[in-house]
Formats: sequence, structure tokens, C-alpha cells
Amino acid sequence: MAANCGVSFGICRLRVTKVDAAGNVVAETGNSYVTDNVVSVSLTPNIETGNTISVKNGCGCSVARFKENDTFNWFEFGFQNATLEPDLLALLLGTPTIVDGADVVGQAFTGALACDEDEPAVALEFWTKHVVGSGQDGTYPWIHWVFPKTVWQLGDNTFGSSEAAQPTVNGFSRTNLQWGAGPYGDGPPDGEDIREGGWWKTDVEHPAAACASADVSPGS
Repeated sequence: MAANCGVSFGICRLRVTKVDAAGNVVAETGNSYVTDNVVSVSLTPNIETGNTISVKNGCGCSVARFKENDTFNWFEFGFQNATLEPDLLALLLGTPTIVDGADVVGQAFTGALACDEDEPAVALEFWTKHVVGSGQDGTYPWIHWVFPKTVWQLGDNTFGSSEAAQPTVNGFSRTNLQWGAGPYGDGPPDGEDIREGGWWKTDVEHPAAACASADVSPGS
């Protein structure tokens, strides 16, 4: 039976997983984070427009015209959260956290990377509702979006007297040949290659959120 052709609605969970320069999940504690405080994620493909070639004769009439293929480069992201989650921001930006006893209470910003220093990177996943008609689909209630390697920087953030500050970061994707089906056991049901990213409708429930980092084994 064909899957219902519903719409993607909202954004209910977001998960990041720390990966190394080669795209492997980093084997360390606190390498994963799930939030349900995400406000929005914007997704923009970066496309390099193909060259346009036009040949005219001496009378100004067209002899030949041809447009070369456009080239996909990467995806660009904007991520806005409703709350300050220092563990999450530290994973996204690759920065140290500030602790008070056993509690993670803040984040320390860092300067530019050294020329030979690996950029911090995470796999980015989020879940949206799959809505058909006026309700969530009964067969595949969720849409799982995956981008297996992304790099982030702090975005424009505003603090004022009449509004709640919503942390904003911006990022872009990189190819990741090492992600495979991911370490959580909820990858593409047919094992499709998602080295650039992908999405699929699913009945697998999204992960539970917690205001703290978690551990995932690279081989799990």
C-alpha cells in the first residue's frame, strides 16, 4: 500500500550527535543531545548556477543557446531555540561549558580556529509531524530528517526588555560517508545512502528530550 501523501507540520524534536573530521561518531561521554525546545530550522540548498552559453550570428539572430547544469554545493541552516541549553550549544559550536558543581550552567565562547585545527561538527536530525487531512497520519505519523555532518557558528541574537531571547545559530552541511544508518538504530528502513542528508516517513517514535547531554556508542 502506498504511503499517504501528507504534509510536514511543525518541528517536535531535534537531535545532534558529535562527529569527528572524518564523520565518525566521537566516542566520548556527552556526545548526544535531544531537545524539544526548538522553535524553527530553516533549510536552504546552496546552488551554483550553471553557465549560460549563447551564440548569435552577425545579424543578431540566435544560432545556439545552452545552459549548463546547476551544481548542488551544500545545505545552509538557521536554527532557533526557545531556551538556553548550554550542553546543546556547546555541541553545536564545539565550545567548552561552564559548570557549577555537577550542573552545566553556561558556555564559554572561543576565538578563530587555528589553520590546522579540525572544525567542530555534529550530525543534525529533527522530527516533524506527518499530517493528512486534519490529523496526524496513523501509519507513518512522523517525518525524520537527517543531515549527517553539519558545522555551526553563532548567529545574530537579540536581547531586549520586551521579548524572550531565543538563541540562534547558523550552519552548513558537509558530505559524511561514515554515518551509514547512524548509531541509534532508527536510520532509513531500506538502508539508503544518506551521506548528503535525507528524510523519510516513519512510525518510529522520536527520542525523548532532556535538558542534559547523553551518551551514544558509535557502534550501537
